[in-house]
Amino acid sequence: MASGNEGNERRRGSHSLSSEGRVAEEAEEVFRSYAFYRYQQERQERGTELPPDPEIEQIQQDLQSTESQVGQRLAIIGDDIYRRYDAEFRTMLESLQPTRHNAYEHFTKIASSLFESGINWGRVIALLAFGYRLAMHVWQCGVSGFLRRIARYVGEFMLQHRIARWIAQQGGWEAVQNLDNVYVKYLLVAAAVVVLGHLVLRRFLTP
Repeated sequence: MASGNEGNERRRGSHSLSSEGRVAEEAEEVFRSYAFYRYQQERQERGTELPPDPEIEQIQQDLQSTESQVGQRLAIIGDDIYRRYDAEFRTMLESLQPTRHNAYEHFTKIASSLFESGINWGRVIALLAFGYRLAMHVWQCGVSGFLRRIARYVGEFMLQHRIARWIAQQGGWEAVQNLDNVYVKYLLVAAAVVVLGHLVLRRFLTP
């Protein structure tokens, strides 16, 4: 017969699993919201230099949903860092030449390197930023409908690499609303440097 403690452990394990599964599902909507707000910021800054992306512009935002608010907040927190490193990201992606067929490989390898030494909110934001830039790059190369696929990559990656579990342990996506901006930006700088470093390595190691 199972003891009371064992039963409690099983219930906690089941609750944790359902929580991380929910976080992973919500991650897709958080990413789409992040992409929508990041794209709007970029359009304001670059104007006609950035052609309209019908897929992003058609994203329906429920402004009252947690996922929409979280995506917007993460885009705002990461704005300064994104501007600082975006030119380097674009240059490295152009040299790697990701396509519809190899984008998942590039995404998972870069994303895995980002979380090699642990998980924090700065790295989560960097993951969303890299996913957005990758989706935009592939779209600008003539492949439409790719944002939805990247959103699915993000959710699957977070679940498989226990990032969704970590977010659930922090209180879920709602915890983003209470983040300290200065501290997260410090973490994000370090994460951006990690991503950029691995992009450089892949540039020179890819035949």
